[in-house]
Amino acid sequence: MPFISFNKATDPTARDDLRINSTAVLYVEASRPDLLGQTTIHMLGQGTTVNAVTESIGAVVSEIGGLLAAKRHYLAPPPDGGASTVYIAPWNVSHVRPNLPLSQDFWYIKFVDGSELRIIDPLPEGL
Repeated sequence: MPFISFNKATDPTARDDLRINSTAVLYVEASRPDLLGQTTIHMLGQGTTVNAVTESIGAVVSEIGGLLAAKRHYLAPPPDGGASTVYIAPWNVSHVRPNLPLSQDFWYIKFVDGSELRIIDPLPEGL
């Protein structure tokens, strides 16, 4: 198994190592300003629990490798700065479906653990 290591974001700050199986990653995104850490990693079976790390989004995406970039769709108004970019692990995507018959301005990404993510049309190449 390809385990990779990051520095876990904690409060108070402590040197804390987070080792993850990169094949268990669902998607990665930059942390919201009100959260700890620079990057949030969503993994299989964690539901709403996330892994916040101190490394930048670019460093995390590069270390995991093979992720596809897409713009996140929000049902509520998007955060300041508009839609955020999420990096999806295609190996954990169960299926993808458009938001039809209402409109096709976004897609539902369903992961193998049953969790879901909405992304703005168009789909990234590879999904």
